[in-house]
Amino acid sequence: MVSKCANPACFARFRYLRQGRVFKVEIKTPSHNPDQPNSRIEHFWLCDDCSRVMKVVWHNGAITTRPRYLALKAGAGG
Repeated sequence: MVSKCANPACFARFRYLRQGRVFKVEIKTPSHNPDQPNSRIEHFWLCDDCSRVMKVVWHNGAITTRPRYLALKAGAGG
């Protein structure tokens, strides 16, 4: 169950769906049994402030937050 912002540095508590953003992430797990699914869906929430600049992703076997937009290097704007 979602209880706080997925950003480890943020302490915002989940209260309403209308505040922030919910991310649906497919979690891939190794399975040696062909009858057993090798993925599942989990939900993560970022508060209003964090969801403006971050997203939740599955990377290298773990859930993490990443910048929502890539930063441009100085002089790369054109």
